[in-house]
Amino acid sequence: MSELASEVRVVVARLRNLFVDLARQGAFSNPLDEIPHAELEPRQLQALWWLRAEGFLAVSGLAERMGMAMPPMTRLLDRLEELELVTRHRGMRGDKRHVMVRLTTKGCEAADQADAVVQERLARLLLPMEGEQRSALLDSLERWVEALSRPSGDDNNRTAA
Repeated sequence: MSELASEVRVVVARLRNLFVDLARQGAFSNPLDEIPHAELEPRQLQALWWLRAEGFLAVSGLAERMGMAMPPMTRLLDRLEELELVTRHRGMRGDKRHVMVRLTTKGCEAADQADAVVQERLARLLLPMEGEQRSALLDSLERWVEALSRPSGDDNNRTAA
């Protein structure tokens, strides 16, 4: 962090402290861990949730989003496929190792249930704020996501030394 301006260091310290405080309030616990499901583990529900959000993903992309290595991801998808929640599609041209995965109708239903829990959890987290405060928070988070998606060489993304 030595190259960051002192102003940015102060902001980073505030952000870190906010993350610590949010964690103390339970804001970072995985809402998918709370879903009672007879057949699915939280990681399996997380995979369904990501597939619901993204639609059609390469297995490697799903593994990246979930922070998993490929062998465990393959086993997770094997189980979801056994339960008829996902289907895998192998690449037809060139590299047949390129595998895409998508939800089945049954998988969509399970993912919708998981997403309902996530939305309920987010609603509980936002409820203590007033409407204008919620809007301002979301506007700021949207700008943050936009800034993070810019190429690193973008002039708006550089910090002063």
